[in-house]
Amino acid sequence: METAAKLGSVGQRVAREVARLRGRIPVRELSARLTKLGRPILPSGITKIEQGKRRVDVDDLVALAVALEVTPTRLLLGPPPTDGTAEDPAHEEVWEWHPWTDSEGKERAPIPTLRFLEELALEPWEAWAWALGDSPLGEIWRIPEESEVIFPEGLEARFRAANQLPPVRPFFGLADDVQSAIGGIRQAVMEAFDQGLTDEQITQVVEQTKSAWRKENAVRDKVQERYSHFDEDNES
Repeated sequence: METAAKLGSVGQRVAREVARLRGRIPVRELSARLTKLGRPILPSGITKIEQGKRRVDVDDLVALAVALEVTPTRLLLGPPPTDGTAEDPAHEEVWEWHPWTDSEGKERAPIPTLRFLEELALEPWEAWAWALGDSPLGEIWRIPEESEVIFPEGLEARFRAANQLPPVRPFFGLADDVQSAIGGIRQAVMEAFDQGLTDEQITQVVEQTKSAWRKENAVRDKVQERYSHFDEDNES
């Protein structure tokens, strides 16, 4: 018998996202997809999930994400934040808005947050950076109030090492280089956003980062070529 236990903030968000992402897909079609994945949920069960009357465990979450062609993170966090050029009405449903005052005591526009627990809410960009393994939360156990967070030495590097993809060179050749470039550009953009740069300035940062990466690769390739000639001479 299904229980009507109260869902937390994340559970409620998952319920809304399943309903939103299912869209025009008939509930029976989604049920059939889940059955093919080996995690059957009856159409009535899916309806209860969307109504918040049935909990979603981690196995259900993964199966639903695959069937709906998204990631589990998308179900847990809702639609990702944008750069402000395209408003997503879905944000209004999943974000909470909190007023704040600056250092001079002036009231500013409310800050959007994503709630995870009763005493833990994060700004959307911060939440996604954490979920994607880009940035740790440190000791943030409340709605963000501090203008700056200082992490213990080495924490960010350890966090990324534990939560991001390892090098994939053995399987895809130059994919490791591509991954490294993307990581560098992503970090540069995040830092630019934190500094309040305009879109035009951020574009310049990206171009500068790309140029720097190309130069580094060119230097590395020349060094490798020089060493290869040295090895060939020794062999002869």
